[in-house]
Amino acid sequence: MFAMIIEETGGPEVLQCAELPRPQPRPGEVLVRVGHAGVNPADWKNRQGLLAQYRPYVFPCVIGFDAAGVVAAVGAEVTGFQLGDRVVTPTNHGQGGPGSYAEYTVASVDRVAHIPESLGFDQVAALPVPALTAWQALFDRGGIQPGQQVMIHGGSGGVGRFAVQLARWAGARVAATCSTAKVDDLRALGAERVIDYRREDIAKALTDWAPEGLDYLMDTVGASTLPGALALVRSGGTFVSIPTLVDDGDMAAAAAAAEARDIRRIFSTMTDVGCAETLQKIVDLVADGTLTLPPLQEYPLREVAEAHRLIQEGRHRGKIVLKVADL
Repeated sequence: MFAMIIEETGGPEVLQCAELPRPQPRPGEVLVRVGHAGVNPADWKNRQGLLAQYRPYVFPCVIGFDAAGVVAAVGAEVTGFQLGDRVVTPTNHGQGGPGSYAEYTVASVDRVAHIPESLGFDQVAALPVPALTAWQALFDRGGIQPGQQVMIHGGSGGVGRFAVQLARWAGARVAATCSTAKVDDLRALGAERVIDYRREDIAKALTDWAPEGLDYLMDTVGASTLPGALALVRSGGTFVSIPTLVDDGDMAAAAAAAEARDIRRIFSTMTDVGCAETLQKIVDLVADGTLTLPPLQEYPLREVAEAHRLIQEGRHRGKIVLKVADL
């Protein structure tokens, strides 16, 4: 099969074309022929070597987490999937398996969801990592409830955009920060209070909106971008950070400071193990119009290095996906 690989960690230039043996599904796995692959900030950090703390790199390495395509083969003991099924998955890359920047990838069935004919592979390739990250931080770990006052710092980003919509869907009152150009977009997604961080003081805006303090705060951007964040959360509230690997501050000190104020402090990294049920719910919410996808920016798989440059430098608009094959 054709794939984009790295033989070493480094800048975008380490991405190169290669032909590799097609992977074979083991028991409990499916082989997916990839139509589109999603590009996430985690991908460039993976390429740089920043994910070594989670699992060793084995070269040649096919990176990329998110894939949408059709089932090309099934391993033993697989039920619920058959050849030709349209599916989406964060793949087995998080556990060290080959990633999605290839014509074929494998995934355990506990992290594969069906997709309807009404959704394109490019659309659903934009879902797994950002949408699962938002869901797990809000519900599985954050436990938000209807009526709570919730703030998403970085509401127009990949994770933030889904977090705003999911929190609103769950019945929470939602505030979010973004740049001037994204204010109207976030209002359209259901944010009750949109704070333009270029023109407003975030702390003052939130004090006016939630004078008793936030029930829940999610930081999707980084520790240095929201100084004094702990003071925005009420006693008994929850403060969740999505680790960036580049701007997370002193996590131990942050946890201790939160405990002293009776605030739950959570650092929430997406897990793909057993995510299929949640991913299916997310796909269904997109299909019925509850969740709106960001604008898509598509590149051919061979041009993934340019896609990485754009996302690493923050020069992209919307969500970048890679066209792998016509399916």
